[in-house]
Amino acid sequence: MSITRTLEATAVKEGKWWTITIPELDQVSATKKITEVQEYAESLAAGILDVPNETIAVNVAYTMDPDTDAEWKAARADTVHAKELTIAAAARAKSVIEKLHTEGYSLREIESLVGVSFQRVSQILKS
Repeated sequence: MSITRTLEATAVKEGKWWTITIPELDQVSATKKITEVQEYAESLAAGILDVPNETIAVNVAYTMDPDTDAEWKAARADTVHAKELTIAAAARAKSVIEKLHTEGYSLREIESLVGVSFQRVSQILKS
């Protein structure tokens, strides 16, 4: 049998329970284990619609309280920003090392000036 219907569900932890809600069916189920959420959502949908489980697909979106969600999104944004800064810093460092080398500084002199190992200076100049 193939999937004949796809539904959306949400799962949120409330105390020790994961509450699973399928708005389109106006139905709710719960389990204590996050590993059972998907199975429970599919079984709930199949039972309500009176169809075999294998004909139903349920996309479960896990949610958290708004404050925690906002904090998580801020942390992810910080991570993206940090990566961007790291890339910019690496480009700037490469530019300085290339400039010094173009001005006639030896790899050993650059190593001493910028505090990067001789090997790393060499790698940067080859890249």
